[in-house]
Amino acid sequence: MGQSSLAMQQGKASSPAFVWVTLLLLLAVSGLGQNLTERAMKQLSVFTVVKFPNTVCSSSTSGRNGTCYTASECSAKGGSTSGSCASSFGVCCIFEKSCGGGSISENSTYFTSSALTKGSSCGLTICRRDSGICQLRLDYETFVLNNPVTATTITLATPVGSNRIGSCDTDSFSVTVPGGKSPPAICGTNTGQHMYVPASSQCNNLNANIGSASTATTSAFTIKVTQVECNSKTKAPNGCLEYFTSDTGTIETYNYNSAAGVLL
Repeated sequence: MGQSSLAMQQGKASSPAFVWVTLLLLLAVSGLGQNLTERAMKQLSVFTVVKFPNTVCSSSTSGRNGTCYTASECSAKGGSTSGSCASSFGVCCIFEKSCGGGSISENSTYFTSSALTKGSSCGLTICRRDSGICQLRLDYETFVLNNPVTATTITLATPVGSNRIGSCDTDSFSVTVPGGKSPPAICGTNTGQHMYVPASSQCNNLNANIGSASTATTSAFTIKVTQVECNSKTKAPNGCLEYFTSDTGTIETYNYNSAAGVLL
């Protein structure tokens, strides 16, 4: 976890030369020695450095978390400020990317379909913040792509023995894990679902392939990407695609869609 430093000016002495001459005279007369000198230096300090960790913060934008940075750091990293943090010494910095957004290594990054074009791919590369990151958690806050192949779409022309039911032929979303095993591609409706993938030292590629006949729109998906530290209590056991920690609840398959979806 990173840390930010912010220098705050406490006040400006009106006559520095006069203050120092007076201080030296007092030291010579009183002979108070080093302790008084140290106290005087502290009183004359012009700046105080405020340090705060770059933790997740709640922004003033509905449905968005950010990372606590100084305003200059947020701007330099390409984020947008939304609210304050660290007792107002920092700003809550939001990172949002869409298709062709290049690469990013910020925690709580939002990957959206706002720049989606039918008949093309929509991708983003996620690089881990540092070597202490072991996993990426993808939260599908909104995820509505075309459904997979269903029984009604199978025609007589389909070769005997081939089973396309559940295949993501029109739209698909996939994640690469260089050096490891990539999870299966998904499609259909997966709003509210999540997925854990190993964070690769070679970065992970998130990619949505959108068919020319797709009904997906520019609001098709919003995916929150959280970088999970190796020593975090939220780290899933190795090999888990989903990880649930609540005592009660409902576990659904991808594209369950209230029992209206097709099993992928």
